Amino acid sequence: MENLIKTGHIQIPFGSLELVLLADGYFTVETWQPIIAPTIPSQLVEKELDRLSLSKKNYQAPIIVMLVKQQNRYILIDTGEGHYDIKNAGNLKRSLYLAGITLEQITDIIITHAHRDHIGGILDSKGLPNYPNATYYISKPEFDFWMSDNPDFSQGKNPELGRSNLTLIKKTLQAISPKLQLFEPGDQLFSCIDTELAPGHTAGHIICTVKSEYSVITNLVDLIHSPLLVSQPHWGTLWDINFERAVDTRIKILERCHREGTLVIASHMPWPGIGFIGKIKNRKQWVWIPKSFNSY
Repeated sequence: MENLIKTGHIQIPFGSLELVLLADGYFTVETWQPIIAPTIPSQLVEKELDRLSLSKKNYQAPIIVMLVKQQNRYILIDTGEGHYDIKNAGNLKRSLYLAGITLEQITDIIITHAHRDHIGGILDSKGLPNYPNATYYISKPEFDFWMSDNPDFSQGKNPELGRSNLTLIKKTLQAISPKLQLFEPGDQLFSCIDTELAPGHTAGHIICTVKSEYSVITNLVDLIHSPLLVSQPHWGTLWDINFERAVDTRIKILERCHREGTLVIASHMPWPGIGFIGKIKNRKQWVWIPKSFNSY
């Protein structure tokens, strides 16, 4: 995958707001399958990787975090890997520093879903908050799923993979509980971020649409993990807790983004992760169209 960087940021004027895209690093999986397209014949996957000019040797993807600056408010959407992968990731704090933003300035953190590469940066290796002044926000369906006595992973293709970080997730959410607020998917946060339930990847996975004057961008988060899942959204991933529901959600939202010409960002698309959902002429197949920005 192109554009793998460990640190970096892009500042984007956005109406009365400012967006900052921050590199946390990247993750590497030795083979695309079975993580991506777990039930698809390997020959078809390799053919599609060739068509998209993606490496067949391994699957690599950035971890991209969005920050929304609203006057004196600094709103992080997720926190990256943190100390759990110091070889390739966990560099959000460094990228914030390079962007001129201190950890103490972060006022709010939206947790889109509770997978490790999205909540791993909340606490340091000693279990203390990295962002001492932040209030946290998570959707009620997401919180209820992970904090239940027996979360249901039976609708995924690999239930044990879904359970693998359960202890870490519960520990993290419990640690921030005094400053954690629940919201319902569909609620608007901070008068500029519309939340929407996009279930399947996790029970309460949300996407966020940031609006300011005439500027609009939708953060698809983990709806898509690669251009491969744009062109073949039904192929899915082992990370999806409810595989079939994730496929349905992916197809529905990609179709809407294409139809409406929505500018989107996603957490694991090639850096800086911004683009549009296009469609190949005369074919019922979507394509990722990246939008270029300068890095700093």
